Amino acid sequence: MRHKPEAIIDAAILLFDRDGIGISTAKVAAAAGVSNGTLFNYFSSKQILLDAVYLQLTDELAAALGEFAHDAAPREQFFAAWRRWLEWAKGSPEHHRVKLLLKGAALVSPQAQQVADAHFGALYNLLAECSRANLFVDLPNEYLAETFIRQLELSVDSALTPEQGDRAFAVLWNGITLPASQATHARN
Repeated sequence: MRHKPEAIIDAAILLFDRDGIGISTAKVAAAAGVSNGTLFNYFSSKQILLDAVYLQLTDELAAALGEFAHDAAPREQFFAAWRRWLEWAKGSPEHHRVKLLLKGAALVSPQAQQVADAHFGALYNLLAECSRANLFVDLPNEYLAETFIRQLELSVDSALTPEQGDRAFAVLWNGITLPASQATHARN
């Protein structure tokens, strides 16, 4: 038997995906097999529930991304993250859609977003390291990170085959990196 908070989060994900974020907590509670009062014992407000759902989903994604092979070239590290992210999104499409829905509707509290962002610290650190090494075009790291994420989302939404996903990564990589001759010159 699942713990009640997990059952509530699972029910919320299912209903948010099917019916949208405006669904009542009473419907979420009923789908989880608990009373509305029990739901509020675990999640004192709908905002707390929304944040818990978002953090659960970002936890899952971070676990799917796994560790980075720090001895690999930056392109290989980003490519591995790209593939794992796509696999998670395609393997859990409702989780992917709800994560996007919550973030896109700006329904996640700043505190929860900060915790979620920390899950991806290794990816952000790799991005910053590559920027310091003048591997990327001269754009803010926040822009480059968002470009990576949106290209991933577009690849998922477009239902690309794995081969097409690999080509989409090549398009992204070629668009954000400097040609080798410029990167070498920028480092000197």
